[in-house]
Amino acid sequence: MSELIYPTLDLFIYDLRDGLGDNNADITANQEYFLRRFPERLHPLLKQRDAIEAEYVELLGNRGRETFDSSTKQHSLKGWYYPVRLGDSYGLLLDCSVEHSLGNVQQGKNEALPISCFGNLKAEIENRLANTHSTIGQVWMLSGQLSNFTPDKAEIIAQECSKVSARSLNVNLEFTGKSPFLGGMLFEFYNYRLHIPSELQNTFNIQDIQDNHYVIIAIYPDAKTARKASEFNFDWLRLFAYRSKILWAYAQSQYLKNKLRDDFVAIQQYQKDFNKAKSGKLDLNKLRQTLVNAQETLWRYSVNLNYLATQKRTIEINLLNYERRLAIIQQKLNTQQDSIDFDLLQPLIEKQLETIKQKITNLQTPRNLEFLQKFIEEIRLKYLEQVKNDYESLNVGVILLTDLINAIRGVTEIESSERDRTFQSTIAIFGVGLAVSSFVASIAGQFPGAANPKEAAKYPVGLVISQLGVPEPWLSPVVSATISLGFGIVFAFVTLFVIKTFECFRK
Repeated sequence: MSELIYPTLDLFIYDLRDGLGDNNADITANQEYFLRRFPERLHPLLKQRDAIEAEYVELLGNRGRETFDSSTKQHSLKGWYYPVRLGDSYGLLLDCSVEHSLGNVQQGKNEALPISCFGNLKAEIENRLANTHSTIGQVWMLSGQLSNFTPDKAEIIAQECSKVSARSLNVNLEFTGKSPFLGGMLFEFYNYRLHIPSELQNTFNIQDIQDNHYVIIAIYPDAKTARKASEFNFDWLRLFAYRSKILWAYAQSQYLKNKLRDDFVAIQQYQKDFNKAKSGKLDLNKLRQTLVNAQETLWRYSVNLNYLATQKRTIEINLLNYERRLAIIQQKLNTQQDSIDFDLLQPLIEKQLETIKQKITNLQTPRNLEFLQKFIEEIRLKYLEQVKNDYESLNVGVILLTDLINAIRGVTEIESSERDRTFQSTIAIFGVGLAVSSFVASIAGQFPGAANPKEAAKYPVGLVISQLGVPEPWLSPVVSATISLGFGIVFAFVTLFVIKTFECFRK
């Protein structure tokens, strides 16, 4: 059976404190969500410390940690909380260890325990999370001491621990790297997948769009090495925060890209509708509706494109911080290496001394953290480059939408002006005809014989009207009306001719 001494499980979990566009109510809600993981008696202190303006704030102040004790049917457990604020995010290191088997206090931290106890540790930690999920990301670190330590034995144990983790996380973990560390060994297991749904609500959890399972397994040869390694916990807290923030931003960028692509399809449809409208008789109402839809899409598209640019900057900033923190860890490793007292090895045979020195040096050299360095290269060459390309290619949509909106506005304005001018010309023609008809009607009664039906019948107009069977009493008014209407029509046509002639000269 695979066993480890003093098995310990650490959870590094991160939440968003104040995101882009969050108001005071949003920030308060984020704070309350984070506080659910702690006993209520700690809430006033956590809120008080959260009000401090600083990049890194220990939310429990000088106390630093809050310890707790628990137990299972087989083991006595001990753990602690270490909450911090990291800029616009919260971080929590939640540690839980098996102190000893029940009824076996004497052996205490020297007792070898089956690795299956990591399942109990995970259950204890999750119980203290109060059914809250990370809103940014999380990292699990399993550690323990191995009797008769060798790198090969450590790797076998690590593989067994990864199977326990995979079962508890219900995911397949891929072994991606290993490294000597302070005389022990670190092993990396990883599973990262995106699953962007076609539709999401305005508020969603990061787990809705990505599976991000990252597990570090640390195997040490003795308690002294494990204590030295624990000094790096606070560096891991920051390093894993930057890592989680990078993948969080990348997942959101891919969700935004999908939304932008959907809008890009709509943009192409607007273009087709506009080209189709230009080729036939213009429907101004339909064009105006297309214009309204295009303006709404432009606003939404521009907002999402700016958010995409924000995610790109988030990745760049956190990648830089990740590199700096990794350099600090490597420098600390160098310091640990320089502090080794090689004089303790003097009783050994002289020719073996150099061999031992070289082995210790090889175990501690910074280049052995290559699996952490690979993450930098993967983000820079793959993820960050992809987001940059997405932004540049999708930025074309703003140009296309702007040009389309301007084109539709131009066409509709020209068509509206043309229709307004036609309407005005019609009014002018009708007005001239009506004015002339009214004028002629007003003076028609003064024509010689206009009031005498027999005299009116002698005129050509009256003769034609009398032959049409108009009764003699009605002959004079009908003749007057016909003459007035005739003059009105003639002058209306003259006006139409003048307007058309003027338009031809203007063109």
